[in-house]
This record gives sequence, C-alpha cells and structure tokens, in this order.
Amino acid sequence: MKNSYPGFVLGLAFWVLTVEAGVFEFTDEFNIEIITHPPGYSGQTEELIVTVGISPLSPHAVAMEIPVQNAINTWNQLAPTIGNVRFDEALVPRHMFDFESVVLHELGHCIGLGHPNLASESGLGGADKDFTSTTRGGNNRFDLNSGADGVIGSGDDRRGDDVNLHWFNKENNNPFVLPEIVDRTTYSQNLADLPVGHFFAANADRDLSLLLGLPESEAVMQQGIFPGEARRTLVADDIATLRIAMSGLDGRQGTTDDYTLVLQYTGLTDRADIVVGFNDAVAFSACRITGSFLPHRDDHIVIREGQISFNPGFDWFFNPELTPIASGQPVLSIWVNNQSSSAVELRPEDMLSLKITLTPEEHAGRQADYWVKAVTPFGDYWLDAQLQFVRSDTPVLAYGGPLIDLPVMVIFESPASNLPAGDYTITFAVDGNQDQRYDKTYHSSVSFTVLP
Repeated sequence: MKNSYPGFVLGLAFWVLTVEAGVFEFTDEFNIEIITHPPGYSGQTEELIVTVGISPLSPHAVAMEIPVQNAINTWNQLAPTIGNVRFDEALVPRHMFDFESVVLHELGHCIGLGHPNLASESGLGGADKDFTSTTRGGNNRFDLNSGADGVIGSGDDRRGDDVNLHWFNKENNNPFVLPEIVDRTTYSQNLADLPVGHFFAANADRDLSLLLGLPESEAVMQQGIFPGEARRTLVADDIATLRIAMSGLDGRQGTTDDYTLVLQYTGLTDRADIVVGFNDAVAFSACRITGSFLPHRDDHIVIREGQISFNPGFDWFFNPELTPIASGQPVLSIWVNNQSSSAVELRPEDMLSLKITLTPEEHAGRQADYWVKAVTPFGDYWLDAQLQFVRSDTPVLAYGGPLIDLPVMVIFESPASNLPAGDYTITFAVDGNQDQRYDKTYHSSVSFTVLP
C-alpha cells in the first residue's frame, strides 16, 4: 500500500497575512472556489519569474543543487507524461527516498497547488487518504465508497454529501488527459458538470491509471511515495491545475489577465521567493507559505514567499545527473525484445515483446494522432484504441490527443510460436496534427523475422 510509507506528510502549511482563507484545491467548506497564484501575480498579463534558492547553511546544500534544478526545469516545461511512476535501482536505490521527486511535489505547493487526494490533512489513514479531495459535508464526516470498480478515486466513487474540491475535465473526467484549452470553460468543481455515468471527480492516483489501461502513472501532487520510487515528471492533472490559475481572474485562457510562470534557480542563498533546506522540525517534507488576497478579490490569493523543508533523518537519494532541457522535435523509438536493430530473428520457442517510447520535447501538449502499423506476411495490422492489433487495409487510429511523454510502453507480448513464420515490420508514428489521417510526421520502425 502506498500510504504505508511516510509519504509527503505535512505537505502544505498555509498562513494568509491579512485574513483566513483556503488554498487552491485544498480549500474548506467556506472557501471552495479559492484559486491560489504563484508569487508576483497582480491580475494582469505578465511573465512571473519566481526565484528558488537553497539555504547555504543547510545540510546537503550542494547535493540538493542538481535535483532542485531538475525539478525547476520540469515545472517550467509543463510537459504531460504517463508512466511516470518508476521503480528502478538504476534511478533510485530501493531503500532510499528520491529527493528530486519530493522537491518537485513541494515546489508545486509553493506555487499554489494542493493535494488532489484527501491526504494526511484529512486525518484519515491508509488507502482512505487516496479518495478525491473534499470537505466533510453536512454530516461532518467523510463518506468513502469506492463504487462498483473498487478503485479509490475513480469516477464511480459514491461520496454522499462530501463537497468536491477537485477541478476535473468536464469532457471525460480523466486526469491523465490534457485538452488544448484548460480553463473554467473546460474544467469544473461542480459535480453537475461530470460526464454521463460518472458520480464523482476522479483524481490522478496510480490505481486509476492502471484501471484505465495506462502505464503506472500518478500526479506529482498526489501525497505519498515509496522508498525506491521515482516520480520526476508531471501528469496532465498537475499541469491542468496550474493552467487554471494561469488563466487569470476571468478564468478564460487567452485573455488579458493570463500569465506565464518561470521558476529561476538562484543558487545557494536565503534570498529567494522559495528557499529549500533541511530542518528536523518537519516530519518528512513541507512547504510553508504566506500569502494574501488580491485587492478587491475574495477568491484569488497570491503567495508571497515559501520555505521548503526536509527532515534529515530519512535516507535521501540525490540525483547526481542534470536532466537536459527538452528541445527540438519529438523522439520516437520502438524495440523488439529490447533491440532497435532490423536483424532480429526469433525462434518459435522465443518470446516476442514490442515496446515503444515517446519524448515530445518542445511539442509536449500539442494535439496529435498516434499510429502503430504492423506489416506482416498475412496483411497489414493496426493497433486500435483498445491496444489490440486488428487487420485492416486502411489506417486505424490508436489514439488522438496531446503529445505526452511515454517512458516505456509494452504494446505486444506473445510467444513467437503464435505468429506465422516470415518477415515483420512495425512502425510507431505520430502526426503533427489531429485529423485522423495517417501523415506519419514523426516515426520509427523495427523489423524482425519469425523462423519456421
């Protein structure tokens, strides 16, 4: 169970300088629609530059520099990904907590984002903390029912009179899909705006990703992490929440009160909008922030400063590798049995595994069509939306939506003996637009032979 580990306890503490209020997402029954903005927002179109420093006298000050810079770059790129939950000793030793993953989470708090799940501030324990964030409702208790699918935090949860605090995609209630327009016209907290057949707002929990047939994925802002786990990239829900705030006071994308956000690393200094350091006064990690209402607005709060603290008593892993900033065209790869060559031969007793990866680079979030074509000795096959290969002489779309990061995705596994002998060529392609035409703008192919 995810919550059997310390996780992001004390993930957000908040004080308003002038009056009491809630924070974005984690409001209360009196302040449900509060939106919280990063430091510097004034209600006008602007580029917000929010500085991030590391306390120079903190333990591990130098070791923190690379993972903090990586986390800053991740927030600046706002690239939606799936498959971001990774357990790999080459990334993080199994007995250690990944500092980069946790600081990425805490930076989200310091720019105004809360937990999409009930989390530790609810007072609940175990898996109950993974239900979508709400108030207790009129009966002054959380009503927790995971619905017919038995998956906590999905769209069929039954929550009684609990009042939803989570902004959801009105079209599909899918926190792993990012539409082109993200603002109050496409997102809502009002359960009346849910798609037909949904009963409650879904949150980007890893169990929901598996229910939807995705590689294991979870919002960075979801509270809770295992030792040995890396969660270093954002999912659609993380980005959507921030973009709702970035749509400004009118809640509409593309108008004069929108803003962009740039986090800027300023080195070893206590003079920054957000300062990171170690402090044994916190249980695990925390971002403590101060803020105040925008003038003449009781529904928009601007953060003034933030302080991120980590407990030094845990075994922290500091990523020593600076992640390059994404640039250029999307990069696609396809492998047969972990090989990208075109000279792979398979005997009938061998297993066949096909995997794909996609790095969208600067095109992240752009709408595109995804295709997988298999040229076989018995005709052309296409991967369909159910991730099944179907016979067709005309292209069959696998998926239409935003370009997202796919670290590794298995699209086919079978004993080679299940396939007729002969030559096969598999092509993974994405288009530069979403028109359901097989343009093959970016593509990668691999070939193999099944021996008799």
